Amino acid sequence: MWRIELKVYYPALSKRQRQVVDYLLEQEMKAGTMTLRECASGAGVGQPTVIRMLEACGYEGWSAFQCEVWKSMGQDESMILRKGTEGSEGKKEQQKQSGVLQVVKDDIQMIADMARELDRNQLNQVVKIMKKAKIIDVYGTDNSANAAAELSGRLLHLGLTSRNYSDLFFQKISAGHLGEKDVAVSFSISGETIAVIEALKAAKECGAVTVAVTGDRESALAECADYVFVTPTIYAHQVSRWIASRISQIAFVDTLCAAIMESDMERFSEQLSKSTREFEEDISERAKQ
Repeated sequence: MWRIELKVYYPALSKRQRQVVDYLLEQEMKAGTMTLRECASGAGVGQPTVIRMLEACGYEGWSAFQCEVWKSMGQDESMILRKGTEGSEGKKEQQKQSGVLQVVKDDIQMIADMARELDRNQLNQVVKIMKKAKIIDVYGTDNSANAAAELSGRLLHLGLTSRNYSDLFFQKISAGHLGEKDVAVSFSISGETIAVIEALKAAKECGAVTVAVTGDRESALAECADYVFVTPTIYAHQVSRWIASRISQIAFVDTLCAAIMESDMERFSEQLSKSTREFEEDISERAKQ
């Protein structure tokens, strides 16, 4: 888990602190045995920088960090020993369980990778633009359609005017009516989904600010966007291929909405309370019918 934790905190670290994380991840097999001095020397920084990095990631110091490294190594070794003592039936059952657990590991890894890739300055810029936007269009199809709908719904709860169409033709038509005060967000794991690329291009031609949320920074979708956010996808296990591809996208939706909330807690808390009251009143009215 120490590897995941370092990746999650990575975007909030300074440039030199990130050097330490990069070095530890490259030398993960030696992380439990190297000294603080060796770590600092290998990363090309001073020892205080290593300590500050660990504190920023929630560790009390070098010893606490190494305890976590050894704990992770012990868990890995324990799994290997268990596999070596099982019979054939036990191995089959272990393989089934490992498949399920691998999906969970893939999900955690994708979220950690998304956090590591996150450009917080860019995120803050997009938040400022969205808060002033007249309309926020959100596009997505197939697996990405759920993340697009999720973002649009949450923006509405925050009191921001957002539209999301499941019909691909309507997405492009809607994009063609945007203006300079509007924002268009396209979700695509591959970054090569023609429908959302065309919608984002149409929005850009109309002067709207364009945002791409994709698994490939070098994709066609990324090329036509003003802002690009990477949501990695992992297919380490066959099961993951069908159910894990949206995890990093949903994590990005959570992150973006949290950033919007934090930018003006008073304003958006009031909007959420208003949405909740309207929902409760609607349920109450339906119950009377």
